[in-house]
Amino acid sequence: MLGDWDGEHLLIAKDFYPAQYIDERLDAGDPSPYSDNPKAPTNKNLIKTLCHFGQLMDGFQNTSCNFLYVSACFLLRNDGLKRGNLPDARRAFSISAPVIRFTMDHMPRLRKVIAMGGDAAGALVESGLYGEIKSRNLYYLQVSHPSRALSDVDRYAEWIPVFGKRQAALDL
Repeated sequence: MLGDWDGEHLLIAKDFYPAQYIDERLDAGDPSPYSDNPKAPTNKNLIKTLCHFGQLMDGFQNTSCNFLYVSACFLLRNDGLKRGNLPDARRAFSISAPVIRFTMDHMPRLRKVIAMGGDAAGALVESGLYGEIKSRNLYYLQVSHPSRALSDVDRYAEWIPVFGKRQAALDL
């Protein structure tokens, strides 16, 4: 969905979908079962927020959008749940940390890291990646996960430190 390795912004959420989601997509013959679902509420809210701040325009290209969107946990949960605490989260985040590190190492223009939700922020702290983000002098901010029930006004307010205030009226 947002896969610009040459982008300046790294957006980190807790995890992808559960293994069950991938299985269902495979059973349905989906040729890209590991791709993001742009119609999922999480992704709709994220795209809406980035558009609000003029960061994405209609018809944007996902590989040249200035954002890379990843998960703090690169493992698929297999407990039948779509939400909630991950089983053995500490170990899952630890195993996944090298993937985040690789990602940061391979984003030559990286300037800002945005942890979307407390779980993503906690994963960065527990894995030691938060310290690396700071030692690289990258801008860091934690915002609510895009699936959190917030008004647009409240959601946008959390992102103001990243992009500044939008000049146009809120699109509510």
